[in-house]
Amino acid sequence: MSSTLTPIDISNMPDLLDLVEEMEATKKPRELKRDDKVVAVLSPVVQKEKDAPTPTNADWQKSLATIGSWSDLDPDKLIAAVSRWREEGSRPATRP
Repeated sequence: MSSTLTPIDISNMPDLLDLVEEMEATKKPRELKRDDKVVAVLSPVVQKEKDAPTPTNADWQKSLATIGSWSDLDPDKLIAAVSRWREEGSRPATRP
């Protein structure tokens, strides 16, 4: 089976267009059945990153507020603690 999808223009298929518009509005996939058997699934397309909303000033302020939030930690003590925790392990002895 090829991973390349063959596009189908549905501009002149009003029944299918109605179904697609409903699915886009609800953001929920729909099963397409024939004689009580699902033959296909119509699913909304995942939004591409380039279509994602641009971060707002408030988004940037929240991100910048996290900078320095660990400044009160001693990095040498943190590294030593993480190394010790790794040596001690958290898995049961019976688990590889």
